[in-house]
Amino acid sequence: MPELVVSGENTFKKTIGNSIVFISDLHFDYTKQRYRPRTAPQMKDNFIAFIKENYANNILCLAGDFFNDYRKTLSFVKELESEQIVGFFVLGNHDFWNDGTRSHMEIINLFSVETQENQFFRFLTTGRKHYFNDICVIGDTGWTSFRRGRRRVSLKQFMGLPDAAKVKDFNPKTIISMHEKWISFANSILAKEEKVLILTHYPMVDFTREDKDCWWSSQTNLKGDNSWRIFGHTHKYKEQRNNNISSQRGYDNRANEDLQLIGINQYSQYNFGKLEKIVDQLSLVTTGNFEIISKFHSSIVVSNSGHELALVSTIKQRGYKRCAANKYNFAVLANSPEMYLERVKEVINGYLSNNYIGYILSDYISKDIIELIFTSIAFLESGNQRDIRKFIASAVITGYVFNGMPYLIKNMRLLDDYDILRFWLMFLTMKQYNLDVSSVDTVRKDNKSFITFCNVDIYFPSVNGMALTLDKIQDLLPQTLSLNQPVALLEESHT
Repeated sequence: MPELVVSGENTFKKTIGNSIVFISDLHFDYTKQRYRPRTAPQMKDNFIAFIKENYANNILCLAGDFFNDYRKTLSFVKELESEQIVGFFVLGNHDFWNDGTRSHMEIINLFSVETQENQFFRFLTTGRKHYFNDICVIGDTGWTSFRRGRRRVSLKQFMGLPDAAKVKDFNPKTIISMHEKWISFANSILAKEEKVLILTHYPMVDFTREDKDCWWSSQTNLKGDNSWRIFGHTHKYKEQRNNNISSQRGYDNRANEDLQLIGINQYSQYNFGKLEKIVDQLSLVTTGNFEIISKFHSSIVVSNSGHELALVSTIKQRGYKRCAANKYNFAVLANSPEMYLERVKEVINGYLSNNYIGYILSDYISKDIIELIFTSIAFLESGNQRDIRKFIASAVITGYVFNGMPYLIKNMRLLDDYDILRFWLMFLTMKQYNLDVSSVDTVRKDNKSFITFCNVDIYFPSVNGMALTLDKIQDLLPQTLSLNQPVALLEESHT
């Protein structure tokens, strides 16, 4: 095993956040599945500009395959260092390609020497480990064992790969040896360190369907689950197998002239994977920072119904459709709030259980949404029903979790005050008539009664054909409401 090279904890010469952003197989010299090296400089410049604008305060992990030429890859890495991009990289199989005069180990040694003074963007290979906060970071191209299950596949079939002509002394047996040295090193780190971030080009998990697929993945002996493992190489856009994850670009870069015509950029945040540190749940409950719930409230209000006909029409057409979609979770909340919150916690904790080293893959649910959910839970547990905006918003937000769909929260339509009032009236009706989840059937507007709220007539809800009277609503509504123009609630009524 090579001599261990260690960088001290948090030695990056720059303050960065906790998020880990990753991507692989950028293949700058390909456009529309074709090798077009002349477009590569612009592609590369676009990528660096995007990183600086969107991920300047994150750790960037690149899992290999940048160019079909090691010299261009080395130049790219040096540019990332000069731009003070903080992160790690490994070489992909394309990054070793040359005119057949350099072997894999010669290229690895070259990159080790050329990047040894890097203070921002660091090279990962067997024998090196770095630290980011309390996380140990290791990586390598990773290679393949050429194994499927208990057997090794025939190696002759791989001598026809382009790599055989592009790398000196290409030999599958040499690759197996490099793979085994990497696995031995990685397992030694996994046995000693509590939290490990692993970056490889080849996946450390078996995706094979046929023997020939062993060039893309293979059986490995990587142990433990105290790590996130980022990989590339397969050109499957996004993949996950437990803690093995990828976000891969492939050969599908777009032509710059096409992008200019439609007015979009080469890269978007959707092209990247992101690991985010899980929020401390206890701190949310104790700090009581409930203001983040307000971000899901819309300030839209009709100030003049005669001039805002389209807005009035939209508000009326929405009616109780949104309320009806939430009728079951609101029925449980109205009658059994402890049971409701127990279910919400069970679901969200189930999502958070799919985390490693204290980080969650935010492709499913982001750190901000997790924080929002736990803040909403804390607000409902506080029992405060006088701030109707926050109460209803918390109920709707946790309702997504109750129904097993927390990943939809980020796309939910903001709640305006008309939504808030309709939900609140439905909630009061359910409580008044003790309507639990087993008995709730329909939620519609009651055509007999309405109140005028902020220049729009809002009809009372009819739940299973039962509706509250105006007198009862007057008794049930709080004396002070945290809504615009609370007096307007009772200005006009019709029965």
